[in-house]
Amino acid sequence: MTVLVLPEPGLWRTGLPAPLIAMGDAVVVCPAEDRQDVERLPGASRIVTFEGGSLTPSRPDLRALVVRLDLSGEVVLIRDETLPRAWDAYVCALGLVGAKALRLLGQSGETAVTPPRRPDMGAVRSLLLTACSGIGNVVQTTSLLVAARRHGLDAAFCPVSDAGGSLAPLFRTALPGLTVLTPEQAHGFEADLRLNIECRALLRPGDFFHSPYRDPVTRHEAEAYAQFFANVTGLPASPDESAVGGHEAVPEAALRGRVVLCPGSKPGWDSKRWPHFGALVRRLENPVVLCRQQDLKAYATLDFLAPIRGNGATLVTEASLPEAAAILRHAAAVVANDCGLAHMAAATGAPTLVLFGPSSLGKNRPLGANARTLSLGLGCQPCQGATSGPGRLAPGDSRCDLGYPCLADMTVDMVLAELQRCLKTGKPPMPPVPPITPEGTRHA
Repeated sequence: MTVLVLPEPGLWRTGLPAPLIAMGDAVVVCPAEDRQDVERLPGASRIVTFEGGSLTPSRPDLRALVVRLDLSGEVVLIRDETLPRAWDAYVCALGLVGAKALRLLGQSGETAVTPPRRPDMGAVRSLLLTACSGIGNVVQTTSLLVAARRHGLDAAFCPVSDAGGSLAPLFRTALPGLTVLTPEQAHGFEADLRLNIECRALLRPGDFFHSPYRDPVTRHEAEAYAQFFANVTGLPASPDESAVGGHEAVPEAALRGRVVLCPGSKPGWDSKRWPHFGALVRRLENPVVLCRQQDLKAYATLDFLAPIRGNGATLVTEASLPEAAAILRHAAAVVANDCGLAHMAAATGAPTLVLFGPSSLGKNRPLGANARTLSLGLGCQPCQGATSGPGRLAPGDSRCDLGYPCLADMTVDMVLAELQRCLKTGKPPMPPVPPITPEGTRHA
């Protein structure tokens, strides 16, 4: 019997291919919210549904589908070619639940695909993780490297910025025994198991691929990465165990033990910037402002922000990524927008306060015990990914019809109160790098 897979909500509305409509006596796998509409499709003899978004390889209930499906026969994955970014992830998910071969059926025709199958972990000795995204997102993937080392695997990491270029300098010395690669080095690098997170430029046949862009915006990204790792390997990963390098960089003594402010934001995401950093500088004694020159320009020119001036602060705008990690590691505390430096700070073990406005607290907050968050919890929050309503937070689209109250109404006094809690708590002792499981006792 043919198994037809509609991997994401609303896919049936895009115009199903004619061969699918003509096909009879099929099991249809679809989101629960689409069940009533799919029941009207001709030839749907049985319907198997799943809850909570799309059929990604990071679903916590992925293995439960194995007992509900027989994927030993023909499996057809319906593909909407107007959304090209997710299909490798859906192929990976179906491979993990037992599909040996797939037909991708879309608007332009069909393609035969062989999905990756769950590895025999008893034979796996090495892992390569390739990840492409913003700095904060890539930092969150490093829990998989910590888990790999804990379970006795040789681990290699190729971190790539979605803005272009390699992030390798940031992660050298992050973990003992970790091999850090540039994209050029990763092309010919061999490992028993290859995980790829949103890096299609380096995607190879046999890679286990995950795209975070088809997970719900409320689901924590690091937890999804950990579940992806568990679904592939059968091994646990702790999403709060992130790691960055920069241990070899030593900041000058004058930059150590001070409060560090990080007013940065990824280009095109300016509404994540808290507008009152300039006022906070004036209330603190001798803080460090760690950012790029373009961040200061944004605060000086965007009409919903206010300029940040020295006023006794030390402005650091030319630090390399390892140097920035070292400054954060030696900070008394860090106050940051929801940005890459916030996740770097949390990964170094610094007491970190992250200010959340339009972006999803549920998806993006650092999970370490040393990290705190502040959010007003307004009814319009978060507007990340919203396509309607008073606010929009998407790449290059930071409109807000309400005047950005989620951050504009977050006062300096509120931030200072949370900062004092960070300073009183101090820097907790960082957990040691997890021990490597001795040879011969790796978990299968």
